[in-house]
Order: sequence, then structure tokens, then C-alpha cells
Amino acid sequence: MISTGDPAGLGPEICIKALAEIGATPGFKIVPVGNFETLDEAAALVGYSSPLAKRTSLEDLEDPGSNNEVLHVEMGENVPRASESAAAGRHTYRILSTCTQLCLEQRAVGMVTCPINKASLKRAGYEKQGHTELLAELAGVTSVETVFSVERLMIFFLSRHVSLRDAISLINRESVLAALLRMDRSMRGLGTPRPRLGVPGLNPHCGEGGLFGREEVEEILPAVEEARRQGLDVEGPIGADSIYHLGLEGRFDAILSLYHDQGHIASKTRNFYQTVTLSLGLPFVRTSVDHGTGFDIAWKGLANPESLVRAVGLAVEVIQRSRHDLVPPDSGPR
Repeated sequence: MISTGDPAGLGPEICIKALAEIGATPGFKIVPVGNFETLDEAAALVGYSSPLAKRTSLEDLEDPGSNNEVLHVEMGENVPRASESAAAGRHTYRILSTCTQLCLEQRAVGMVTCPINKASLKRAGYEKQGHTELLAELAGVTSVETVFSVERLMIFFLSRHVSLRDAISLINRESVLAALLRMDRSMRGLGTPRPRLGVPGLNPHCGEGGLFGREEVEEILPAVEEARRQGLDVEGPIGADSIYHLGLEGRFDAILSLYHDQGHIASKTRNFYQTVTLSLGLPFVRTSVDHGTGFDIAWKGLANPESLVRAVGLAVEVIQRSRHDLVPPDSGPR
């Protein structure tokens, strides 16, 4: 199913455009979940020729080969377009709750999410405004790992939503080793029997032997060496200005980003619309676009659906390869 995200943003539009591009998917039925009237308006905006059908439960679905049956979520209040609002936050949460519950009940095999707006969720009173954190809370799990997929490369993160100063303080041999062990298990669970892992450096030129910082010498390299002793195929530290290029050229199956922007910049510079998110640790498959609600272009017919198309394709691929047998990550830096 596709969670259509914040109705004020570009989620409804990219959902409709993606449905047009994806078409029928053998073995899978794609169900958009959101407010029917909002999606119908988005369909008119982009000139979607196939009429949508409103459904109030999965039992009402009629056509296994159609992606045009919308599981309707009542809005109940006016949501202003292209701006933050508590109303948008409340509706976003209802959509996510609906999708999560259906996945937990195993009535759906996975979820692909359109963007949400943290400020709107905060205005609506939700303590956790991040997509991953909300889904973890709704699913009742404590640890979810966010992984980027860009082309054939997976990027894992040692830390995510913390300041750069705090992120650096989290880099030590124990946390790096634990992350590498999680990466190896997760990649095996995703169908790579002997994953090739890469670790970037933190400092320029990997610290030049300690001249520009000692994290590589004292923390990162010892963790890599211990991981090798435990049987992992891992290289590093390799300069952050080179390792992502090497990974995208095929030298690595997965790379450990040492902090949030290190991996984000590399992947999105390579291909902004083909970078998508995979969540590991949830009791169901979840992929997502990796862009925001785009209020500057929302409801103008300008949004690019490429990331959502890729996210749907990745979800289908992961489900087919792993049959839901994803390895939950151990707890670690977040």
C-alpha cells in the first residue's frame, strides 16, 4: 500500500503520477491510502485518465489488477494547501495509523510512504514527528534502522538526527563494530550472502595518520580490524571523498555513513530522485521517498514521481527476495 502522506504537500500528486507509470504489478496489488477526494483532485490536476474508486475497507477491493482503488481515510476538517497546519498533521497521522495497523494484521505485506511534514505533526501535538520514529511507535518496536538505496548501493548510518558535534562523539570502536555487524546481518537478510562493506573516514584524508584527527587511528580502524577477525568482508577507513564513488562503481554492496549528511550528500548528488529509504526492524517491509513535502511546488502539477516509483519497486523487490525475513537491528546510536 502507498501512504499518501501530508495532504498539503506533493504526496497525493506523486502518488497519482506513480500509479500511471507503474501500471499493473504481477503478484501485487498496490492500494493508495488517503483521502479519496484529495486524491481525486490530484488526479484531475495531473490529467490522470483512469477513474479512481473509493473503498472504505480492504474487503471492498474488487479488481486485483487495478491500482485505482483508494482506501479512503476521512479527513474531517479543512486542510490548507502547501503550508504547515495541525489539520494536515492529524490527517497524516491517521493515514500512517491505518497503514501500520493493516500491516501488523498481515492484511498488507508492506508500506511505501510519501513525504510528511514534521512541523505539521508537531502542531498537531505528536511528540514523535519523524517518519521512522512514528512508525516504530505505532508498530511497538524500539529500534529501527534507516538504510538508503541508491542504484545498487546500500548506505547505512551510524547516527542520524543528532548534531554534527554529537555525531562525532558517537564514533568509537564499539559503535562502529556494532554497526558493521548489523550491516552484515541485514545485507544477508536482504539476499546478499557475502556482503562487501566499506567504511569511510571522518577527517580529511582519513586524518593523515593522526595529523588531522585521530578518530581513524584510534576508533575506526580498530573496529574494522575486529570485524575482519569476526569474518566480515570490510574495508576502511577510506576517504569519504572517494568511497561512495567506489561503492556506486560496484566495489561495495553497502557503506557505513558516519553521520547523517555524509551519506545523504553522496547519494542525493549522484541521483536525487533515485535515492529511496528502506526501514529495517519494523515487522513489515517499508520503503519511502527521500524528499520532503515540497510546499513550493505542491499542487501545481510540477512534482517528480521518480523517487516514489523507485520506492515501490524496491518494496516489491525486498518482499520477493526476503519474504519479510528482514533482520531487526540491535539497538545502537540514533
